[in-house]
Amino acid sequence: MNEYTRPSLRNIAHSAAALAGLTGAIGFMALMGVFGPVSCWTSQSGSGEATSSGEVTTTTSEVTRGCGAGIDYLLGSAGGNAPVLFFWAVVLIGLVALGGSAAWAGHRRITWVTALVGAVISVIGLMSIGWYFILPTLFLLAAALSLTIDAHRSADRGPSAEI
Repeated sequence: MNEYTRPSLRNIAHSAAALAGLTGAIGFMALMGVFGPVSCWTSQSGSGEATSSGEVTTTTSEVTRGCGAGIDYLLGSAGGNAPVLFFWAVVLIGLVALGGSAAWAGHRRITWVTALVGAVISVIGLMSIGWYFILPTLFLLAAALSLTIDAHRSADRGPSAEI
């Protein structure tokens, strides 16, 4: 294998950044409701009439159900968790855009910061929103790790070794 066909660490970082962008875009679309509703809710209310002695004569129970996604917040029907889902969708796409472009440009510290923020969100929100952050975060971690190893290898070679 010569040096042109062997994958370099920079190419691995580029591939990981592209995969982070792809999985982040899919997660964004899922949170916005492209693939169907994200969360469903049920509301129950009761009403009744009371007599002068305090007895309830009639009771009516009403159950309301609905499902929502992040796009519902933009369309004006912000019932349920629509504002929260929209917020996390924007956070996800922003984090992936920043981390992916930083990895593509070779800025390893910014890539590490975005990967660690994604990891914190994934762990804290593991039972809810964190699942949408796991794959993009893993790809950003791979990109950050490959950029770091590449930087250490370049430093070990020194300026005279590149002649």
